[in-house]
Amino acid sequence: MGLTAGLGAKGLIWIAATAVAVLLPVAVYFGAEAYVERELQAHLQRTAVLVVQRVENAIDRSVVTLKEAALRRANSCNLRDREALRVLAFGSPVLKEVAVLAPDGAVLCNNIGELVRISPLSDLLPTRDPRISLGSVVAFGSEGRALRVVWREHERAIFGGLVAAGLFAPFQEVNGQGDRLGIEVNLSEGSALLISRNEGRNGPFDARLDSVSPRFPVKIAITASRADWRQARLWIIGLATAAAAVLGLVVGALIVIAARRDADPMAEMQDALDNGEFIPHYQPILDIDTGRILGCEVLVRWRKPDGSIVSPGAFIDQAERSGFIFPLTLALMRQAAQELGPTYSARPKLKCGFNLCAAHFKHDGIITDVATIFGASAIQLSQVLLEVTERDPLDDIDTARAIIARFQGMGVKVALDDVGTGHGGMSYLLKLGVDVMKIDKLFIDALGAERQSTAIVDSLIDLAAHLNMDVVAEGVETFAQVEALRRRGVRSAQGYVFAPPLPGSSFIQLVEAMEPATTSEPPKRMTLRG
Repeated sequence: MGLTAGLGAKGLIWIAATAVAVLLPVAVYFGAEAYVERELQAHLQRTAVLVVQRVENAIDRSVVTLKEAALRRANSCNLRDREALRVLAFGSPVLKEVAVLAPDGAVLCNNIGELVRISPLSDLLPTRDPRISLGSVVAFGSEGRALRVVWREHERAIFGGLVAAGLFAPFQEVNGQGDRLGIEVNLSEGSALLISRNEGRNGPFDARLDSVSPRFPVKIAITASRADWRQARLWIIGLATAAAAVLGLVVGALIVIAARRDADPMAEMQDALDNGEFIPHYQPILDIDTGRILGCEVLVRWRKPDGSIVSPGAFIDQAERSGFIFPLTLALMRQAAQELGPTYSARPKLKCGFNLCAAHFKHDGIITDVATIFGASAIQLSQVLLEVTERDPLDDIDTARAIIARFQGMGVKVALDDVGTGHGGMSYLLKLGVDVMKIDKLFIDALGAERQSTAIVDSLIDLAAHLNMDVVAEGVETFAQVEALRRRGVRSAQGYVFAPPLPGSSFIQLVEAMEPATTSEPPKRMTLRG
């Protein structure tokens, strides 16, 4: 009886296990299909919200600039007014053109210095604010479509701005493997501003979500390929099949996956820092007239135990948000000071640049840290260049300026990185008192190809000369760009046309080959401010 009962219990267990093995894959298969579809719709919705926000933000920023033009009464198209338009366009993160318009919409004058022929694609549409209207145009010949934003102060003071429609498509923020999206931005009457839609690898873009701006006459359509989306997530169905075949193994795998999902990502980064997995790479900065090396910019890489290298784009944002950037930056400085010390001590003209974020300039602790690290290093403080980026706003300009001044008093040079792409614009250049201006790759790429970006580069170079700043061009990738920079008097540059970021040993070999150590005074050459 007991044996029979025992066998019966085992039989029930086998029946239950068989039922789970048969039913679980079926249930999970259909559940996974539904989950993938829900995630697709959520992805489309998130992207639509993001695009609407980008459109509205671009219009709002444009209106701020056009209002400023109205306040300055810059509608007479005289020399003073055209200069005011140029300054306003330079300071705007979104406008490619600031223009004075006639009542019929014709351009009377603009910031570029010559009239730009544009083809209107739609009539101007009203918005909730009677002073603001929108239209669609073909901007600058072959450069695509743009949104015309018009601010009408009164009949004799009408200002217009052009926003490149490409700004509305956040592909780098939303597109992952298998997640390629089509984005359409149209005015409410049907004129297209942006049409970016390609067929999927495995099927047409058959998933669609439509949205509208609650504030402006703009419609958004986000599309995707269901086949591509599903293909990129076949691992979910494969995991379900494995769960049905080997229930115990799947449960263990789910526990591991859940544990990994719930794990604190900062703990992994802290362990990596403790284990020395964050290492510096050095991108050379060269004098493009003489070919001599001027120094380097220190860039972080995460070298995993398996030897794989993780680029900073995968972890820097999280490091800055969490405060992990502080110990990470100090660790890089210590490693660079130790690794480059002997080489740099024999070449006192070389510079070594480190990136700091906005949070470093909220209090003066970074001053003590830099003094401590390089005060005990073979690298002199006068060889240190600290780069503050425009990507994130500085909350307290006065505090930041005071910290920069103290660094300069120690002999440390300070550069403004990513100039022209971030929050500060011209105000940072004027208020922070930095020594070096680093022109972003975005503008270097457009040299000679895009009139506005070329004009911006020329303006930045002129401004740097007036402010007694050195200029470094970032992201130089072609010899044509090198020649364009030479013609403009730029001497210092970095980019893949010269060398990618190098491990320490490779960079040291490069320096020793290009700049042999000598006890005599080296020849006069361009350096980064000293």
